[in-house]
Amino acid sequence: MGLRGAALSIRENYAQAMAVTAPLGSVVSTTTAAIAYSGGNIVFASILAFLAGALWIYSLSLYSSRFASAGGYYTFVYAAYRSKFLAFSEAVVEFFSFVFLNAVNVLAIYLMVRELLAFYGFKMDWWLSITVLTASLLYPTIASYAMDVKRLLSTVVIFVATLEVLALLGLFALSLEKGFNLRLFTPSGDVSLGGLAIAFLMVLVTLDGAGTATYLGEETGRPHDNVTKGMWLAFIVGGVSTILGTYALVALWPGNLLGLSESAQPLIAITAGYGILPVILIILVATKSLLISNIGTTLAAARILYNLSREDAAPRIFQSVNSKGQPYVATLLVGLLTSTLLFLFTLAAGFTGAFIALGAVTGILWIVGRVLDSAGAPLMLYRLGELEPTVKALFLKVAAPIAITAVNMAGLILSSLDLTFRETLTLAGITLAGLAWYMLIARYGSPGTLVVDRDNIVVGIDVYLSRYNAHSRAAGQPGS
Repeated sequence: MGLRGAALSIRENYAQAMAVTAPLGSVVSTTTAAIAYSGGNIVFASILAFLAGALWIYSLSLYSSRFASAGGYYTFVYAAYRSKFLAFSEAVVEFFSFVFLNAVNVLAIYLMVRELLAFYGFKMDWWLSITVLTASLLYPTIASYAMDVKRLLSTVVIFVATLEVLALLGLFALSLEKGFNLRLFTPSGDVSLGGLAIAFLMVLVTLDGAGTATYLGEETGRPHDNVTKGMWLAFIVGGVSTILGTYALVALWPGNLLGLSESAQPLIAITAGYGILPVILIILVATKSLLISNIGTTLAAARILYNLSREDAAPRIFQSVNSKGQPYVATLLVGLLTSTLLFLFTLAAGFTGAFIALGAVTGILWIVGRVLDSAGAPLMLYRLGELEPTVKALFLKVAAPIAITAVNMAGLILSSLDLTFRETLTLAGITLAGLAWYMLIARYGSPGTLVVDRDNIVVGIDVYLSRYNAHSRAAGQPGS
């Protein structure tokens, strides 16, 4: 058995992209944390992140409109650099960033429930803590293991994504009762440039989640078209609703902005003014949003292992696929690693400390991957002979990817300056594990070399490129 070739459409790609973007989950977790750095400038920081995210999604589209694979980003890296070491490095970076993000989202759910109980004067008992953590860990793994990928994405995931958008639009409509405050969309002088930059990066990481639709390339009909469209649709819908929801969060806050930045969960305080029922509804949808996000990252991480295995860069057991078309051994490993990370970090730093540390490592890994992707886009086009010597081509195909690469590089440097010893040690451990994996297994394989053609048939990249170039020449388009 293998992945379900050509079974998915733009609908499922949109659902996958929206799952990892998780607009409501991001507002109650990432955005709330970012407010501590940016204060009332969080709406402005979110707009900047949306514009930068659009640049990156555009750069990613340069790949996804030409290449499709279950390997997603790391296949793109091989197409650009033709280096199996860099392709494998990207695979490791993305795999661990997804696993770490899973752990971050589980802790976000726990902290959200704990804050809700504390708001109403209750304590989080040990048995409830275990129940919340266990359910949050098991749900994405079981759903990704047991459900057909088309049914999972087109029903459960897309339903929750729709609820998220409606909830955020509802909050925005509620905020308009106080009038429209245009000043929240412009920067103010009550925050440092560094704080604004950190908040910008945190929001950018969540919006970039729309790119995970690329991991469905092998399973999507007309992948070069549908993956790209699904990704853009989710980015626009998820990004705009995130900005509007963030505006509502600030506009509806009953106190001063200092109190907003010090609140662990401001959305609870805001909705509590309308009764306990709105609070419960928002928390339930937000929880489901974070769980759905973990389904999206689990699907992506499992396909990385599956594809590496087919390319002889990972143990063959990861090629195992069940009757639902899911790489079940890889899926179970993702769940196991998420649980292990959660246990170790919580044991070492407590729940809040683990949330911060895991989030920092996730951000670093994510940005490293984005630098590799965006910087390689012009090189990939050059290899295809598609860099025409015109001002328009140089702007769209060189300047745009290089611009977002510069933004990501600046973010990487800025984020690295504030890493703690524990976070630095974790990144060093991932690096050593990746090097050992490469030296023992991956260097004997061909990571990044399997893609699907226009008929969803898996072929080597050299075979695909010969067909691609022949098709380009027949159509009178640029091509090598």
